[in-house]
Amino acid sequence: MLKKLESYKRRNNEIVERDLEFYLNNDYKIYPYYEALRISIIYGIIGALWILLSDRLLGKFITNMDIYIEVATYKGWLYVLITTILIYLLVLKRVILVEKTLKTIASNFEALSANNEELIALEDELRKKFEELEKQNDALLISEQRYELAVEGADCCIWDWEVEKDKYYFCVNWKSYLGYENDEVENTLQGWINLIHKEDKINVVSEINDYILSDSSSYESIYRMVCKNGEEKWVLSKAKAIRNSDGKIVRMAGSHTDITEQKLIQNQLNSLAYKDMLTELPNRLSFELKVNELINTDKNNDSNTKFALLYMDIDNFKHVNDTLGHTSGDLLLKYISNILKYQVKAPDFVARLGGDEFAIIFEDIKNRQEIIDKVQKLIKYLRRPWVIDKQEFFISHSIGIAIYPEDGDNLSTLLKNSDVAMYFVKKNMKDNYCFYLQEIQEENSKKIKMINDLRRAIENKEFNLFYQPIIDLNSEKIIGVEALIRWFHPIRGMIPPMEFIPLAEENGLIHDIESWILETALMQKKQWEDMGYADLKMSINISGKSVTREGFINEVKDFLSRVKIKNDNIQFEVTETALMNDLNTSIKVLREIKDMNIKIALDDFGTGYSSLTYIKKLPIDVVKLDKDFIKNISKIEEEEVIVDYVIKLTHQLNLKIVAEGIETKEHLEFLKLNGCDYGQGYFFSKPITKEEIEKLLNIG
Repeated sequence: MLKKLESYKRRNNEIVERDLEFYLNNDYKIYPYYEALRISIIYGIIGALWILLSDRLLGKFITNMDIYIEVATYKGWLYVLITTILIYLLVLKRVILVEKTLKTIASNFEALSANNEELIALEDELRKKFEELEKQNDALLISEQRYELAVEGADCCIWDWEVEKDKYYFCVNWKSYLGYENDEVENTLQGWINLIHKEDKINVVSEINDYILSDSSSYESIYRMVCKNGEEKWVLSKAKAIRNSDGKIVRMAGSHTDITEQKLIQNQLNSLAYKDMLTELPNRLSFELKVNELINTDKNNDSNTKFALLYMDIDNFKHVNDTLGHTSGDLLLKYISNILKYQVKAPDFVARLGGDEFAIIFEDIKNRQEIIDKVQKLIKYLRRPWVIDKQEFFISHSIGIAIYPEDGDNLSTLLKNSDVAMYFVKKNMKDNYCFYLQEIQEENSKKIKMINDLRRAIENKEFNLFYQPIIDLNSEKIIGVEALIRWFHPIRGMIPPMEFIPLAEENGLIHDIESWILETALMQKKQWEDMGYADLKMSINISGKSVTREGFINEVKDFLSRVKIKNDNIQFEVTETALMNDLNTSIKVLREIKDMNIKIALDDFGTGYSSLTYIKKLPIDVVKLDKDFIKNISKIEEEEVIVDYVIKLTHQLNLKIVAEGIETKEHLEFLKLNGCDYGQGYFFSKPITKEEIEKLLNIG
């Protein structure tokens, strides 16, 4: 029985599965009312047949009423059982079918939901991509509009060249910018090249070819283009290339930018960087580049080429500025520069190094005679008088010459050696030229050593003051002394002032030395006053640089306030030549010194170039006649006349006069006869120590 039920159940399931598949595959429709009616009709038919047939069959076989009633009862229960099973089976099939249908629907619904979610996500992604695409389209449209506006409005030209087809495009507005109509310039590379300046064309074509053959990522070139009206435009050309799989360029695209204005500014800056603004000659930087270029070319080519470097300086240029003014000084520099421009021809080179200094290069020289010929020709023109305000001035020059490579194989050495030679000319000859010699350098080395020794002497206080008596020629009594410095070198011994004082002035050491002299002399004057020699005059030499040095007056006042001596017995000696370096300032300072009741003596009178002209302008009290005039008295009649005249002239100006260098009785008698006030010299005494002066004072 169980096996039959299981078999029935299996067959029923198979039928349900088949029906379900049929329903799903054929879009079968279920009608609820029809299904309920079908079950009811089946139930009704079975019930009617049971009632009709069961009672008849029961009546045939059972006649006993009691048994019939009992059996009828069982028959009723059997009917209930059978109908229950029938309804169960009918409903079960439909319920199972509905269950499976619902599960299938649910499963399909889940799959459909999943698919729907995927569709929603896909739709969202598509919507985003669509929105992004719309943005990109808008950006592309804006970019294209900007590109069109940029191309139309920019000064640059956008160009594109299909290399294989030789199709060359560049924007119409650039053709118009150059003055051409659109159809006047071919849209080929050659059409563009035809617009390039003839001097740049070969180089541009070469650069393009080199780029095509290279593996460089970008192309750049600067050249000139010629407008239709002949005007030139400087162009910066840039490009990038597209290459095929073989690395061959198939397309180039880039821009042409007008850089004419920048090029003009660059040229102006180059002019400022490499040219002297006043004279328009090449400046020091240009000169250094030129020399280094010549040296590098010679070394790289091993050509053994020689060239001469001339270092030229205008003699006494400062006097021109001081006497005529800086404007006239500038005019003189321009005048000299014009001579150099016209006389120094390429490949020779001339430059202004600064101030009144010039440098000249004579290239590819064969021998010294060639240099001499060129220099003498140049000097001939430089010596011509310079005319300003209808006045003629004769200007002299000092020139030092160094030859490459024998006098130096680098710029620094050549410049130094030519400067050494020039300085030698300026110091010893002027208005001349000189080749560099090792002897000059050796002398210069000695000078440098002397400077170093002098610095050490200042630190170690290796100086002493000696004093030379100043004699009243009428009474032949000592009325004062001149303080004279002496340097006692620890190795060389005593070094005379004429050997180291000029060196100290040149190198700025004179200030320390003169401060020591001034303080020491004033302290000695104070000591002698305390010893009873209050009327003894102290004469102190002051250099021209000290006179014009800022702070000199305050320094003198400071010394005087500390020492506390009588100012009217102090005398400062200054040379006319030193004062002439800055005459106006010197006069101003000398007047301030006189206001302090200090006497002023003009030393070495007669050795300057304009003594009689300027003597009236200087606020002086005493004139010291140079010993060169005295030594020839009684030998040269003209000297006696000059001395006589100077003494009389000095007295007419209400000045006192001191004769230096009195060495003989004849000198003394002549000077006394002609009314000279005071005298100094070996006839009376050489410079001596303070102790020896004191002995003379005691004797006197």
